[in-house]
Amino acid sequence: MKAYISKTSKVIFALFVLMNLAACKKDFLDKSPLDAVNPENFFKKASDLQIFANGFYGRLAPQYNTQNGTGTVSGGNSNVALDANTDMMIIQTTVTSSLYRWNTVSVAGATNDSWSGGYSNIRSDNYFLHYANMNAEKTDAATHYIGEGYFFRAWDYFSMLKTFGGVPIITEALDDSDLSKLLTPRASRYEVAKQIIADLDLAIAKLNWKGEGQGAIAGRVNKEAALTLKARVALYEGSWEYYHGKKGTPYAMPGKDGMEFLGMIEPTVSQLISRYGTKIYTAGGDKTMAYNQLFAQKNASNVDGVFLYKVYDASLLTLSNNFFFKILDSGPSITDHLIDVYLNKDGTPQVSSGSYANTLNQLSTTLDPRFRQTVWTPDRGPLNQLPGRGGDGDPFRYPIIASQAPYTSIGFTSTGYRNFKGAVFAQEATKGETDDVLMRYEESLLALAEAKAILGTINQADIDKTVNVIRARVGMAPLNMNAIPAGTYREDLGFDPGSTPVLNEVRRERTVEFALEGFRLDDLKRWAVYEKVINGYRPKGALLQEFLDYFNRSASQVALDNGSDPTLYSQIRKDGYVKNEFNLVTGNNVDKFANGRINPWFKIADFKEGGRGLYIDPGRDYLSFVPLQQIKLYQANNATLSQNPGWN
Repeated sequence: MKAYISKTSKVIFALFVLMNLAACKKDFLDKSPLDAVNPENFFKKASDLQIFANGFYGRLAPQYNTQNGTGTVSGGNSNVALDANTDMMIIQTTVTSSLYRWNTVSVAGATNDSWSGGYSNIRSDNYFLHYANMNAEKTDAATHYIGEGYFFRAWDYFSMLKTFGGVPIITEALDDSDLSKLLTPRASRYEVAKQIIADLDLAIAKLNWKGEGQGAIAGRVNKEAALTLKARVALYEGSWEYYHGKKGTPYAMPGKDGMEFLGMIEPTVSQLISRYGTKIYTAGGDKTMAYNQLFAQKNASNVDGVFLYKVYDASLLTLSNNFFFKILDSGPSITDHLIDVYLNKDGTPQVSSGSYANTLNQLSTTLDPRFRQTVWTPDRGPLNQLPGRGGDGDPFRYPIIASQAPYTSIGFTSTGYRNFKGAVFAQEATKGETDDVLMRYEESLLALAEAKAILGTINQADIDKTVNVIRARVGMAPLNMNAIPAGTYREDLGFDPGSTPVLNEVRRERTVEFALEGFRLDDLKRWAVYEKVINGYRPKGALLQEFLDYFNRSASQVALDNGSDPTLYSQIRKDGYVKNEFNLVTGNNVDKFANGRINPWFKIADFKEGGRGLYIDPGRDYLSFVPLQQIKLYQANNATLSQNPGWN
């Protein structure tokens, strides 16, 4: 593949090293001049390996957040909208293009950035591992950094697996002269997953535990992260093979049922359980905010259960992580599909009815406590009254659902559901230094529960050391697998009516626990329910009447608000806003569905009552296309690179 082919020149190598040196705080003036640097004399000291490996870390996530940023897991500059490419979040009034593919042609593009960028990353992984294994000193520190190299090659191949399925596997440092090796055919997805696991096993063996040796360096990969990634990969590929095989989809892996990968999860996660037991972040026992504030820690190095995190130094960055802007929305908005997944706090299902009448404050008192710690509720008061805000910013108790001057960009949400997860109670603007949580213990615990539920070997002891440990943090009723209340598991929410209740409850737990963290799209695809959830879906929001009652005031009420008797003020006046610029008019600047919920896309025919809604092609859109330019390159050299299902 052309994206992988690169002349192994000292110029390219020197530029790569220079960029990583610039990103490193350590003084590097004592290094050899760059024009004298070559792979043979560079990859020797542990400090050399660290400098080169620094360049890998930008791949982990976009993750820093700027106001109005809408980055997703595949790019951008924000952690606001990691689930915006799914059913659980939309961005303002713009229909999500990746989920609205009624007229998308099935002709593959000439190029694909995910393909070229992926192999560019893999090339640097192979380059590092080749010279580091050949030349590096035999020290614990050097061994740790080589482990980082294997971790990142696994990370990069996993990204390719999720995007394309099976891809050509290249694990050598090659240049243009190695054409026959470069033009290797696509391996099966099973073979790619096995290669990823093999790299992770090497990483696990070489990496130190968090807080030990080189693993103590803030924000770097450690043994815990490699074990978690192994569980993630094994669950992804095992469940993909299992569900796609059972359903006979075009993406099934012939001759494989996923059992091999699912069976890897228990021994992998057991290593973490033996070390950490039930230790997760609990905020000192504050069940009302423990889940919320897990994502608002200034220093995650000693936070229980946080294995991999990104560190920000405001003094070195123009823009850095800031979770206050995250909860201003500025467009990204949670949908009904997340809200409707929550159980009541006693573990019983929500009661569904034709007319939706649940206000945000009502839901706050009845649902799983993680709802209130994920979604802003009006009883918290205006946003500008948060601790640390000093009375500045948005004076509204409710987020704005219509674009009205002068508040057209701050606090705007198209569904009425405002994100509150990870709120930072400090005045940070764009200079925040809250660490970003990238991998945590809870993921491995729920991977174990899901794998054993699929395998049919799960028992109450398994539930107690996984699901119930996580629920206990917020005071949610524990799950008793032998007394699960009867309920309908809706396919359009990602459940499988044909599976056992305990398996569906583990799916629910995963959806709630990892809401807005970027897991949802992968889950829908590996469960083979992508089209069941997306096709025909018309996103809905909160109860519209609740917002009308807050923002709209009659002429007589405005007169009272302009008076001097605070006992007669409306709630919006009590919240510190006196103008009457907000005039929400149903059918004009806001609208609702028949059940009373906000319709954020009411001006678009496909999303009105009876409209077609969203659509993906189940025979094409689970995987991206292999770029035609690469297929033609193979053909020109008498080799074959096959295309994915549904693409021409």
